[in-house]
Amino acid sequence: MSIGRCLCGSIRWEVLAAPYAMYNCHCRMCQKIHGTGFGTYCFFHPNQIRWAKTSATITYYKSSKYLVRSSCSVCGSVVPYTNKKQDRWVAPGGCHDNMRKPDCNIFVLYNSPWHTVSSKIPSYDTYPEGSGLRNIVGLTAPEKTKGPVQGSCLCRNITYQVKEPFKIAHHCHCSRCRYGRAAAHASNGFVSFNGVEFQKGQNQLKSYKAANARYFTQVFCKACSSLMPSQDEETGITVIPLGSLDNDPIIRPADHIFVNDKAGWHDITDSLPKFPKSPVD
Repeated sequence: MSIGRCLCGSIRWEVLAAPYAMYNCHCRMCQKIHGTGFGTYCFFHPNQIRWAKTSATITYYKSSKYLVRSSCSVCGSVVPYTNKKQDRWVAPGGCHDNMRKPDCNIFVLYNSPWHTVSSKIPSYDTYPEGSGLRNIVGLTAPEKTKGPVQGSCLCRNITYQVKEPFKIAHHCHCSRCRYGRAAAHASNGFVSFNGVEFQKGQNQLKSYKAANARYFTQVFCKACSSLMPSQDEETGITVIPLGSLDNDPIIRPADHIFVNDKAGWHDITDSLPKFPKSPVD
């Protein structure tokens, strides 16, 4: 049995068997919702998953004709959701420390320019044949044009512009990032406090500061729960989820940090440097 939870812990669930399918999804919707290069989803039959703790904090957003996503309205983490027939449940792998390995990468056609698909598992531009899942239409690949770096949430209620070059970018595997992004890891770019300008929808931002954290604050859209830039006046830093960007940021992640907290089901397969904690440790 594996226990999953959102970042704030107000929503918890139990899975009673290994998922019958598990995909790393690189579609633009998953990039936006998770704020990183891909989301990892575990598919279960109804008798294989159950709620352990639920509350009125679950919120819903219809991201496509066939899919209504669920998330926690307190902290923004993606949480399990079902299809209309309720004969299939989907849970985010990032909210589990341990799970089996993913089967494949899907929708790699829409992979972001800053992210490299390096895993040795099969990769597909759509759902794999025989999955029984409806392919998504109307997706657009991320812009590869240079110029002002723009970002937005999935519902586009919020848009922003990055006003200066990124200082650094990291893939972060810490438990707060994993549970907050509900993904294998976060992919964050860093600029100064004033390095981001919100063009619209700043009043649609919601934030959650993780318990016992001095700085870690998750910022997301109230409507669609997409991860958004987090500005910290004390440190003078803005943390930008790279998955929220609409064009090429030029910078590429420099390393993997906090790999001691890495999810047991995720393998790091690229050649970037790996640090047990932060790069200074």
